[in-house]
Amino acid sequence: MTLKEFRAVFPGAIIGNVGYTQDTAEERIASGDVDLIAFGRPFITNPDLVERFRHGWPLEKFDDNHHWYTFGPTGYTTYPEHGKDVPEA
Repeated sequence: MTLKEFRAVFPGAIIGNVGYTQDTAEERIASGDVDLIAFGRPFITNPDLVERFRHGWPLEKFDDNHHWYTFGPTGYTTYPEHGKDVPEA
């Protein structure tokens, strides 16, 4: 079932996720197929994702996701904000 088909039978809020860019998220919301878009991976590699979207700054690319799931600070805290160096661990 597509989100558009789901919208036709579900009266509640619909949240799309996985693989959206800023443009595709805005298009999907504008179409009325969804109410919100969730961004997971882009937030991990871009801790300032909202500001990047707001200012049109480039996004950091996803790297090997095994860095995201560690027992230490490596991963979630090693991605810099736009124009800044990688934070100290």
